[in-house]
Amino acid sequence: MNDDLELQPGRTFADEIAAARAAQTTGNIGRARTCARRATGMLLREKIGLGPGPRHYAPTFILALRKLATDSAFPAEVRAAAARLADRAKPNRTSASENPVHDAEIIFQYFGVE
Repeated sequence: MNDDLELQPGRTFADEIAAARAAQTTGNIGRARTCARRATGMLLREKIGLGPGPRHYAPTFILALRKLATDSAFPAEVRAAAARLADRAKPNRTSASENPVHDAEIIFQYFGVE
């Protein structure tokens, strides 16, 4: 698994969340989770800062989700959604995030993104 969840050139937040919704609709929860993580990471990069620099919160999307999951500065619901999204898939390809689009939307709403 690529912990950086690197974006493909030209992919936008809207592309990632649309792909997450489409994948979840067809039952591809693994793909939905990956796209929801990317979309959330893009939001976190904009809102709280990722990577080196003065607004550094975490160096990668996945590490930002893991940090957000334990950061008491955020409401419990946001931390729980981040924890579910950051959860690693089990060998049977399941994870705590059974509805990754909803988990991402909880975080989006907190930051004022619909």
